[in-house]
Amino acid sequence: MKRFLSVLMFALMLTTTARAAEFEMVEYSAQVKLQWLAAAGIPEAQKFLKLIERPVFFHADNLNDFERLEKTNALYQELNFAAAMEFVRGKNYNNIFDLACSLSPRAMILGDEGRRVVVGELQTVCLIGDWCLEEFGSKKAIKNVEYDAFWLQDRAGMMASADKFKGEICIIEQGVMIYLADDVRAQMYDNIRDVLKKHGGCMITSDFCQKKYFTDVAAALYGDAEAPTLYAETKTMYENVFGDKISDESLQDEQEAMEFLKAHGLRAVKYPLFTGTPKLYIENKLTPAQIEKINEISAKNYLWVITAI
Repeated sequence: MKRFLSVLMFALMLTTTARAAEFEMVEYSAQVKLQWLAAAGIPEAQKFLKLIERPVFFHADNLNDFERLEKTNALYQELNFAAAMEFVRGKNYNNIFDLACSLSPRAMILGDEGRRVVVGELQTVCLIGDWCLEEFGSKKAIKNVEYDAFWLQDRAGMMASADKFKGEICIIEQGVMIYLADDVRAQMYDNIRDVLKKHGGCMITSDFCQKKYFTDVAAALYGDAEAPTLYAETKTMYENVFGDKISDESLQDEQEAMEFLKAHGLRAVKYPLFTGTPKLYIENKLTPAQIEKINEISAKNYLWVITAI
């Protein structure tokens, strides 16, 4: 624990205003995502949350409608978490580039399977991730997982990390796009195109048309009438974390998203989240009717597989 505190002190001593803002925004958002994955029941996420010894960010005393929001966000995060791993395993990718994924409990699992994983994040999250990896990662995970610090619009930084791989790469990005300004998002996809052109492989994401996807998840739990409210409440919750408005209207139309990708030298094919019925940790908290609805969502084409033209 002393080492972890020294890591945090180092991060807090970053002197510029931009770095201080980065620490607060990114670390808080990383912790919230970790909270939802832990609430779903994912053991690696629970280990991360316990290890950093932080109180959960949101709870019934500070968030209205907490129970429904927690379950909806936990389910949504686990669906993305599990769908990405099924894709990697099904295609047998051995090089995984996990972008803006917070502390990435997924990296621990894939690294323990012998896959090479580079987690691309901002410096503050990387410091915590490195420490957690050393504390409870398996020997294989410690050998195969690495945290690299760079901004998503930093072409040189992203390419330098990608160049650590030998062979085709599967880039995973889930949950960051709606937080980005238009120019940052555009530069990020130019960088991704360049990485894929050089190394081959693909990128997977569920961020395009994310608003409809999340609303479908909320409807599976609480019905169509309540789903828009749960989406709006979740958006407000994250805006409070970031201290800024979230842009959730851009690229929510499928055709618009396809044209955006084409303009950046990329193309996408949509696939079901899962090839069969998924087995989720959160199922023991759900009713049979809710599970049936979730299985229907699992067969919908919400996974975007993106390649360079």
